[in-house]
Amino acid sequence: MSGHEAPLLEVSGLSLQSGGRCLLRGLDWQVRAGERWCLIGRNAAGKSSLLRALAGLAVPGREGEVRWAERPQASWSAAEAAAWRAWMPQQSTDRFALPVRRLMELSVVRPDAGADAMTLLAGLDVAELADRAVTQLSGGERQRVALAQTAAQGAALMLLDEPIAFQDPTHQGLVARWLAAWVDARPDRAWVASSHDIHWVGRAATHVLALWGDGRWRAGPVADMLDAPTLQAIYGCDWLAAGGSWLPA
Repeated sequence: MSGHEAPLLEVSGLSLQSGGRCLLRGLDWQVRAGERWCLIGRNAAGKSSLLRALAGLAVPGREGEVRWAERPQASWSAAEAAAWRAWMPQQSTDRFALPVRRLMELSVVRPDAGADAMTLLAGLDVAELADRAVTQLSGGERQRVALAQTAAQGAALMLLDEPIAFQDPTHQGLVARWLAAWVDARPDRAWVASSHDIHWVGRAATHVLALWGDGRWRAGPVADMLDAPTLQAIYGCDWLAAGGSWLPA
């Protein structure tokens, strides 16, 4: 998409506080179609709080403005918001033992924009679980089903909190490829995800937004963000480049 097109997501002067501590101060940032953003930062740096704010969910100590498609969040109805952005929390909470197939059916918001449920499940290596109760899945299986649910919603913008936290190395790679293909398949899509795995971030993202957890932030293309000085400043430990990846020393 051309840089002259309206951003899918635009943040102006966004500040977040928690327990009297400033997590984020004056964030000015945009997400455009075709981009794949990863949020990085130490535990409690504000990644989940920021994702919730971007999704339009309640966040204490929030100031500033978030706009979707150049419209303030507050001007969107719940139905409009559900059709525009999809939110995947860090861990799903299931109260009923619904089959995965039924859960996918209930996740559709825009039938014209979502993919076939079985195609989504197959792409994430969980198609064989379609008739299993969601309460019987492992953590990694449930997370991949949740990712399929998020895509089934049909929204142009996906907001994902730790999408690979429970995944083995094989499925971490699968999720990275699947997320890249999801954006490539339609020119109006983008996603923002949090992750602690810097190697995975380097594989999956086109851009990175780093949070220090004390109000500071920095954003840019992944090649400009993943270097030893930046990672050391964010995480407080030394980093080594090894075979195209970054490892904490």
